Amino acid sequence: MIYQMNGTDYAEFTSELNHQEFYFDVDKDIKLHGVLFKPDSLEPIGTIFHYSGKGMHLMSSIQKSYKPLLKKGFQVFCFERRDFGKSTGEANNSLVLKKDALFVFDKVTKMNEIKGKPIVIWGQSLGGTFATMTASERQEKIKGLILEGTFSSFPDIGKVYARILKLENFKWIVPLIMNNDFPAEEEIKKLNIPTLILHSKSDVQVPYKLGRNIYDASNKANTQFWDINSKHIMAIYDYEDQYVNEFIKMIKS
Repeated sequence: MIYQMNGTDYAEFTSELNHQEFYFDVDKDIKLHGVLFKPDSLEPIGTIFHYSGKGMHLMSSIQKSYKPLLKKGFQVFCFERRDFGKSTGEANNSLVLKKDALFVFDKVTKMNEIKGKPIVIWGQSLGGTFATMTASERQEKIKGLILEGTFSSFPDIGKVYARILKLENFKWIVPLIMNNDFPAEEEIKKLNIPTLILHSKSDVQVPYKLGRNIYDASNKANTQFWDINSKHIMAIYDYEDQYVNEFIKMIKS
């Protein structure tokens, strides 16, 4: 329920934005689809590696969220996890998805379009867990990490789903049956690069407390928390100028 996409796809990728499409061979007969969105006329000032939320494939409103970043000169890369969008395979194992995330990051950072430019990792919702894990294992390659609406661990969000599904009386069993691979609240402790965590107090999909749990576990010398009032992972629209400025500050740090 947390990371399986159940075959959510679309017929063809199209975009009015300047972009370059990629397919990554990660396993036998398994390809992951990714796109690098580029500013129209500016030489890119940096790259944002985006780990998207559960339902954010590359033909969703995700493209709209990139426009303010492209306008300021960033290029943005995102890929679709297995069994989602134009990617193949099955998303039935979080450790396999972790391996995919690192594989694609390593491939992308070696591209001529990316090399020599500062990189910021951006994770939203489910994507924040993969973003934090990647940042902790590749922090020598990046300038910073920005998380929005992210949960502290898979069991923590599993308990939330138990409540939504009217299984409140059984939430105690979630930590016993659900894996706890690369919890964000543990991975965040390894970071010594600039990190920003933002979370809305009115977020009904990932409760505010789960974002605070990540911050509470972090190294306060390099981590900031930004309280917002917005819908789940919608701050790029409600706080556009301030949000984009956070990316700019990171590449200049």
